[in-house]
Amino acid sequence: MLTIVISIFSALGIGSLIGGFVYIGRKLQVLDDLKEAFDELKVTTGTIKDNLKVVTDHLIRTDKTFSHADLKNYSPLQLSKGGQSLIHDLGFEEIFAQHKGDFFDYIDGEEPKLKYDVEAAAIKSMYVLSDADYMKPLKIFFYNNPERSLQNTAPTLGVYVRDKYLAEHPEITE
Repeated sequence: MLTIVISIFSALGIGSLIGGFVYIGRKLQVLDDLKEAFDELKVTTGTIKDNLKVVTDHLIRTDKTFSHADLKNYSPLQLSKGGQSLIHDLGFEEIFAQHKGDFFDYIDGEEPKLKYDVEAAAIKSMYVLSDADYMKPLKIFFYNNPERSLQNTAPTLGVYVRDKYLAEHPEITE
């Protein structure tokens, strides 16, 4: 073992090893500096996740571009016959059935306490998961139907996911 270490030192040279250690030390210092900066940021402005949550909540609540033919604008929002047809035509029932865990995991990660929270997280899940391979049929549909987009369809799909989630989580009552 000692002969291996000696041969490595002689092959690389002590200067190269010291240079390598200095390089690695600098990289570790950069990581320490980033950690310190993020820790300061948390103290002054909350976590980055908290800030993003505020932004995304605002966006999904102020964007009311959903199709009134898809959702009944009651409290709470409910799928209309048109919305149910859209979900069926998109094949979203099957997409959801096969990947329910992804949607529910996202909602769980948002730690919803109220039905309102579940609805917001369900709608956001449409945006977050939109690049998943299993969402390709939606993108093809949007491309072939320019009057439709993720922005005006996400609330409809989100209400569908919300209803499925709440059906499996009766502990969320308000």
